[in-house]
Amino acid sequence: MPEDETPEVTMVPVKRYDVSLTLDDILTPLLDAASRLDPAMPQEEVQQLEPHLRRLSELARELKDVAAHINRINPAVLSPQGKRGPAAD
Repeated sequence: MPEDETPEVTMVPVKRYDVSLTLDDILTPLLDAASRLDPAMPQEEVQQLEPHLRRLSELARELKDVAAHINRINPAVLSPQGKRGPAAD
């Protein structure tokens, strides 16, 4: 194709999908992160990972607790923009 020609563009409709995730959806799997270590993993690697995974679980639990406190005070604070808590659905 010569440089001065523009290629033909065909627009194709694409379905749009909305995905809603909550903090629970994200944090809950992290609560037991340390229990998912592969038993076949080298022991040295396990020893290095265990404290980090344990800390990750602690932080996830702490963040869930903080979010729960905020939601008890005012659920709209952590709601997506434009929503005012569960009644907006």
